[in-house]
Amino acid sequence: MDAESQALFAEMLDRYNRDHYDASQWSEYGLSPQGYAPAQWSEMQTMGWFELLRPDDGRAAAPLADLLPLYASAGEALWREPIGNVLAEPVAAIAAMDDSERRRELQAGLISGEWPLAYAHREPGDGWSDAIVTTATKTAAGYTLDGRKTMVIGDAACAAFLVSAIDLETQAPALFLVEARAQGLGAQRYRTLDDLVAADLSFSHTPAERLCSGSPAIQRANARGAILAAAESLGIMRGANRDSTEYLRERKQFGQALLGFQALQHRLVEMHMRQHECEALVASVAEAFDDQAPDLDRQLLVLRVQVSRALRHTTREAVQLHGGMGVTQALRIGRYYKRALMLDSLHGTADWALEALSEFH
Repeated sequence: MDAESQALFAEMLDRYNRDHYDASQWSEYGLSPQGYAPAQWSEMQTMGWFELLRPDDGRAAAPLADLLPLYASAGEALWREPIGNVLAEPVAAIAAMDDSERRRELQAGLISGEWPLAYAHREPGDGWSDAIVTTATKTAAGYTLDGRKTMVIGDAACAAFLVSAIDLETQAPALFLVEARAQGLGAQRYRTLDDLVAADLSFSHTPAERLCSGSPAIQRANARGAILAAAESLGIMRGANRDSTEYLRERKQFGQALLGFQALQHRLVEMHMRQHECEALVASVAEAFDDQAPDLDRQLLVLRVQVSRALRHTTREAVQLHGGMGVTQALRIGRYYKRALMLDSLHGTADWALEALSEFH
């Protein structure tokens, strides 16, 4: 997608947000047991946005840069639909499979929306490491899984799960497909800090299909998820900056708008600068991902440090600039801050990424 097409796509997404995601609609969507509106999820599929996943030019996956406007828009409007866990990691995991009819079948199911997948990798107590305790046992009929996964977002929207486990036959990680209604699969749902619905999954001799060896696929999946989470963070920063500027323009003190006070202007400038610095970095790392750059792991940690710091600073400042209004349900600012905390929980804090960076030479 060229720059002009991306701009037109971004304009369409802005219109969608204005029509479908004001404060009352956001609250209404959250009343459903799934935590999102199934009708909205279906509309996103019918609007053709999932076509951005279709590979071309002989690639195993479509360019990641094409999805950046979609995720930025999701962050700005705080979409409840589980695009993060359906269009992010599973796409990279499937692309890491050998070229086969099965891979094309799974890709077609994602693109059409008829067979959405959720990524189940994180385990209780593993922090942001890739430690895997869940095991896979080979049987006459295939494989069975035993173990637990945590913080699986949007499980209610999915037909199956992509699950990482240790293949006991090879003693190496692998990725497995588990259907949502498989015997021995349990799901305990709960609300997250940012009012989404997540699930902890348990597997007890649960039938599974082995898709591919795990380490390269898991690394690609986690990298794709981290980059798209950074794009979502850009949307949150953009929304926080816009709302803060509008609020200071409307509110008056001592006979003039708050936006006229130089000290507050300086704080807004700092917030906008952090956003624009991250925009360039996200685009650069997305390109490195598509090109499979040899230093991608280091770039991902740098991205995590910069985006985490910028997002936390921008959302904290936005809350403060709004005063007591910043933590009310009437405004998005408090929700932006909660989402920022959640993204740190899912993808790692700046301190964690800095410590990991210290291991690079």
